[in-house]
Amino acid sequence: MIKNYQKLNNIVGLVLFIVAASVYFLTMEPTVSFWDCGEFIAASYKLQVGHQPGAPLFLMIGKLFSMLAIGNTAKIAYWMNFSSVLFSAATVTFLYWSITMLASKVIQYKGTTSSTLSVISAGVIGALAFTFSDTFWFSAVEAEVYSLSLLFTAIVFWAALKWERNLDNRWLVLIAFVIGLSIGVHLLSLLAIPAIVLVYYFKKTSKVTLMGIFKAMGIAAAIWITVQNIVIQYFVLMAAKLDIFFVNTLKMSFGTGAGAFLLAIIVTLSYGIYYSVKHKKYNLNLSLTCLTFVIFGFSSYFLIIIRANAKTTLNLSNPDNALSLYKYLGRTNYGDTPLLYGQTFDADVVNYKETGIEYRTGEKSYEISGKTSKPEFDKNLLFPRTYSQKPNHSEFYKDWLHLEPGQTPTFLQNLSFFTSYQLGFMYWRYFFWNFVGRQNDIQSYGPSNDGNWTSGIKPLDAIRLGNQSKLPPSIINNEGHNKFYGLPLALGIMGIIFLYRKNRNDLAIVATLFAFTGLAIIVYLNQDPMQVRERDYAYVGSFYAFAIFIGLGVLGIESFLSKLNMPKVSLAMASLTCLFAVPFLMGAEGWDEHDRSNKTTALDWAKNYLNSCAPNAILFTNADNDTFPLWYVQEVEDYRTDVRVVNIQYLSDGNYIEQMLKQSGKSAPLPIRSDPKKYIKGNREWMPYMEYGFTDSVELKDILAVMTSDAPEDKVQLSDGSMENFLPTKKLKLTIDPAQIIKTKTLAVKDIAKIASTIEWTYRENVVFKANLAIFDILVSNNWERPIYFGTSISTDSYVGLEKYLYLEGYAYRLLPVKSSVPDKEFTMEGQTNTDVMYDNMMQKLDFQGFKSAKYQDPESRRIAGMTAKYMNNLSVNLLEEGKPDKAKQLMNKAVKQLPYKIYSIEDTLIKVYTVNNLYAVKESKTANTLSRNTAAFIVDELSYIASLDSRRRNSYGREIQIGVQVLASLDKMATDNHQADLSIYLKQILEKIQTQFG
Repeated sequence: MIKNYQKLNNIVGLVLFIVAASVYFLTMEPTVSFWDCGEFIAASYKLQVGHQPGAPLFLMIGKLFSMLAIGNTAKIAYWMNFSSVLFSAATVTFLYWSITMLASKVIQYKGTTSSTLSVISAGVIGALAFTFSDTFWFSAVEAEVYSLSLLFTAIVFWAALKWERNLDNRWLVLIAFVIGLSIGVHLLSLLAIPAIVLVYYFKKTSKVTLMGIFKAMGIAAAIWITVQNIVIQYFVLMAAKLDIFFVNTLKMSFGTGAGAFLLAIIVTLSYGIYYSVKHKKYNLNLSLTCLTFVIFGFSSYFLIIIRANAKTTLNLSNPDNALSLYKYLGRTNYGDTPLLYGQTFDADVVNYKETGIEYRTGEKSYEISGKTSKPEFDKNLLFPRTYSQKPNHSEFYKDWLHLEPGQTPTFLQNLSFFTSYQLGFMYWRYFFWNFVGRQNDIQSYGPSNDGNWTSGIKPLDAIRLGNQSKLPPSIINNEGHNKFYGLPLALGIMGIIFLYRKNRNDLAIVATLFAFTGLAIIVYLNQDPMQVRERDYAYVGSFYAFAIFIGLGVLGIESFLSKLNMPKVSLAMASLTCLFAVPFLMGAEGWDEHDRSNKTTALDWAKNYLNSCAPNAILFTNADNDTFPLWYVQEVEDYRTDVRVVNIQYLSDGNYIEQMLKQSGKSAPLPIRSDPKKYIKGNREWMPYMEYGFTDSVELKDILAVMTSDAPEDKVQLSDGSMENFLPTKKLKLTIDPAQIIKTKTLAVKDIAKIASTIEWTYRENVVFKANLAIFDILVSNNWERPIYFGTSISTDSYVGLEKYLYLEGYAYRLLPVKSSVPDKEFTMEGQTNTDVMYDNMMQKLDFQGFKSAKYQDPESRRIAGMTAKYMNNLSVNLLEEGKPDKAKQLMNKAVKQLPYKIYSIEDTLIKVYTVNNLYAVKESKTANTLSRNTAAFIVDELSYIASLDSRRRNSYGREIQIGVQVLASLDKMATDNHQADLSIYLKQILEKIQTQFG
């Protein structure tokens, strides 16, 4: 019977693989997604170097899958997304096998048919619940590292349970190798080490004690530190230190010291293993063998060094030697986050403590590029959680903790932020998304209005989520609104109770996996507020562990029914009830928001973005969604490679500037004339503004000459005693040669009268960073030869004060020597368009069909769609002002036809007002009336819901109430002004009703 069980167990596991793979394949995104996917696909396809800390093994595996495209580059993203489908389906299978191993041990499996079915039912329901869990499903259909990373975690945990069954230490060696491999993808598997050590301890110990558990956790910490710090970082650091010694002292070539260190490691491990065998030191042999296999797995990082030395197009941070690889692995570009002791958000720097020396690679030796230092603050706390001094974060802390003006958080208030925000909002909220239900998919930063796990009425609705008639359209009509009624959570709690009664050791193992892959990450990451995106993907390992509890909960239900004198039907009732109440419900509720089968918005966005630019343009962008999709279409699909995409965040790195000085695709090198040595690491990282007495604007080329000068008289002494270049004035100008403007086709001959003799602007910041200096260099050196564009979503300081000369031509602003006629107090960049060019781009070169064809628009797609509608509205207004009503009408008809007009929030209705106004202006009254009625109906339902809340909750919707009333009043005025009597009467009635509700 045991053999038959094993065979059946394996078959069911494979069936679950097919089921999960089918689900993910049917909902898989067919092309590139937003966020890091574009960069990962581009880096995989050409084996390039992505952002820190890299994922070399993921890139290599991705390269294999990209080859399935067989020459069709447009299918490369498809096949890489498919790799995540397979990894995720395999994860479900290993989860199933882990649950069945635990279940068979808990019920003391004896080979009967009923016990076989019980074990399999537990495994199937637990695995399927995880299959349809929100966070895991999201990562399963796109080319991201999290699906492969969790597969490694699943294999590690499954292998530990296999070792527990037969005590074959080859399983431990496999675990070590898989953990080593996982380093080349993501470090999630390292968090399974404490659970694995507990498996070992419970199996090897006849009497479990609390002190024994503490010792086991100490050993787990030692193993984790060995892998995380010694193997991943200090091995590389020691190789770097030895390389510096070999190169600078012994005058040998670069890499010899690192090679010698690597050889020493190989010799040491080899001799250690030989010694352990010869002298029969079994534990030493096992430890050294496991360490060797961890290093074998970690060796995937040789790809990063090899490809960095190949100087690929994408070569972020240029980790081409041991020293730069150490910094690459340490994510030094992301700054330090205090963990045990550190500053409060309102602390001031009182000193800088020198911590070391910075090196850069010279021609024949490592050169000192500067010193590293750490700021010391006047206000510090143990376990600092309210530390961030980024813009707007101080107000967030004050608001969240209800601090008085000037009040510094106490330790208890700091701890309160940890429990309420970091744990409550940034972990338990995500946990409940997966196992209780979800309000909507709108990202939230704290208020109860958006993105929560409750329905938005009362906390108890998190469990009930029942009376949907009270919910507003922003919740009911949002695809992310999932009603699980808390049933997966309840079944998981039942599993915890059942395991507590049956086998507390196994409860401790699974609970440890749950805690370390979830709550421990919260402590370690110490996230600051107002994250750019929801971070639930970081805790998917914790949700995996809870799915084990869900599976075992089936056995708990069965056991409970058996006690009610229903032994014959208890298994069938428990299995069927749990199957439909948990995984079936989760799949049915979650399908619409996870179905990306015909979604192409990220690809369309990237192509439209590039098509907004003239040939051979230079386009300054932000990171993530402003850059990564562009890298994908250029590097993979070879689309519009004439446009040079320049990421401003990376432009602060001298290595990145050096990359920009090379040909890329059809794009010529960036026009930077200054010697590249001016930008190397340690040179001109930041330069202060020092007023030099200029009253008039100064030519930018003269300012650039001063700021790139190495002459002592062109530098000032900083507070640390170092000498640095400086900005002598903020009043800058470029003298314009109209003939050059016409020659380069920057403006047409007919527009020659618009050309300014000079463009003058004020640089607003008090510091010039290296990225700003590089932009100045490009402005001077380019001489209008190549069109220069700035992305619409970059920060204001990235425009370096040029806003008055930036004209929208689609999704990007073009720098033009035409000064706006709009007074400064009325000036807005969004309203300033290069009208004829933008109209041609919008009508001929930009395609928005993907917005409507997608079954589900994720928040990022909706943001871009809303931004598109705003830009088209602005262009329509300008066309009308220029006396081109026919073009304005054609533009608005395209907007209505291709852009989605589903409303997700009251905030969305602001755009609808401008659209309605423009539709009336182009004589499309019927369409305007329809959109006006739909908008008003949404607002009425939304505000009626808000009016039904208690006063405290209602006050949190103050902005929504203000916008709703304002929009209704605007719609009423437009209907009246355009003689739409019936609509006007309707709008006045509902406006009066709303004003009565809110006094």
